[in-house]
Amino acid sequence: MPRPPSADAPRIFTGIARSYDRAGALFSFGQDPRWRHALVNAVAADPDDVVLDVATGTGLVAVELAQRYGCRVVGLDRSVDMLTEASRRNGLIAGLVNARAERLPFADATFDHVTFGYLLRYVDDPAATVRELARVLKPSGRLAALEFGVPSSLWALALWRLYTRLVMPLAGSLISRKWREVNAFLGPSIESFYRAHPQREIERQWRDAGLGDVRSRRMSFGAGIVMSATKRDAPAAGAARLGSAFYSLRPGGWRDYWTLLHPPYTAWHLSYVLLGASLATAPDPRIVLGAVLAFGLAVGVAAHSFDELQGRPLGTRIPARVLIALGVLGLAGAAALGITAVGVLGPAFGLFVAAGVALVLLYAFEAPLIHSDLGFALAWGAFPVLTAAYATGAPPIPAVAVATAAALLSLAQRVLSTRVRGVRRRSVSVDGEVRYRDGSRETLDAEGLIAAPEGALRILWLAVVVLAVGLLLSRYV
Repeated sequence: MPRPPSADAPRIFTGIARSYDRAGALFSFGQDPRWRHALVNAVAADPDDVVLDVATGTGLVAVELAQRYGCRVVGLDRSVDMLTEASRRNGLIAGLVNARAERLPFADATFDHVTFGYLLRYVDDPAATVRELARVLKPSGRLAALEFGVPSSLWALALWRLYTRLVMPLAGSLISRKWREVNAFLGPSIESFYRAHPQREIERQWRDAGLGDVRSRRMSFGAGIVMSATKRDAPAAGAARLGSAFYSLRPGGWRDYWTLLHPPYTAWHLSYVLLGASLATAPDPRIVLGAVLAFGLAVGVAAHSFDELQGRPLGTRIPARVLIALGVLGLAGAAALGITAVGVLGPAFGLFVAAGVALVLLYAFEAPLIHSDLGFALAWGAFPVLTAAYATGAPPIPAVAVATAAALLSLAQRVLSTRVRGVRRRSVSVDGEVRYRDGSRETLDAEGLIAAPEGALRILWLAVVVLAVGLLLSRYV
């Protein structure tokens, strides 16, 4: 298995604390201090504020915060070597804590502001880490961060790669073998991180963590990125707390895996397999069962696992590496069942198998076509019907007609659920009033806004499942 990101930090930062400040300024041509200054400017603290600086390192940001605003600053880092160096800052840092950003030893809403620098590449789950940082931040407080970036223009990217891959390791070797190792690690690590977590995804993770007014400032042609956001105010007392979906359970433990499977929606889409099979005169039960299992692995497990990696829309706490493993194993299992079926049904069925794998992968990488209303309807509505109909020998014209109906049903599901998802997962508050002709009034709140479309979804998924099971049973009874 690949090394988890959290394993890199101790290896990289041990033994370089004494020379860290000077080397950072030298290798960045003075840009690192400039980026840190921009980070401090983004905080705008008051003298009475208490600020937490996570991944404080040798305390450069913590000291500048204290000097700039006169506020109290607590520095936190997992490296004892770095904290030892930070402790030499002549008492400018109010306190130093040896702990990890993923599990902060502080109560909710403890700090007026939170900062961090060069952190997210060294944690296994960036989205969960941002949520943890937001947890200890007071409402209306600022979260500000500095991270390395990858230049977007081709010429700047070419120069950046030349510098990080060749020049920096050679320059590092002039200081020590350790600095050569650190500098050789840096460039590939940054590019690998942004391949897995594009900047737009990181910004979405911040918003999903309850942060608003998310801003990203690219500096030095994109080699440095300063981000800032404000924690949204907590809901008013008595306000309804909506979960991510009507079927979602309280986050944590086995409940996360139930929520991940989207049970009602997965059952709904597996029903399309049964509808396709029911068009055949005598569908082979083994083919039907295999198709249901394959689509269950592909859609219920793989697609939903990959989707949860993209910003944690369901708010689960499943580690990213587990989601990746579930996605890969689910897709591999579905493909294996499909390939087995090719041996029974003939080579032409291989086209359905290849298309199914492609749909899941395109969904995982958020291809616009698949994530559109029409793409969703065709991929998760029409395709299961057509696949099962072909596998069981159903006539083509009825199969196309039922596939069209399934696509329309999926389109209706999409239209109804889009509003519900938006209110449940992204809204801060809902205020309004409906005035009727007879003079009566009705207060509009979040629950009232989603009650009708979500009520329809609760009925529709069950109706489609019962309909599909009944039609399939009619072929055997």
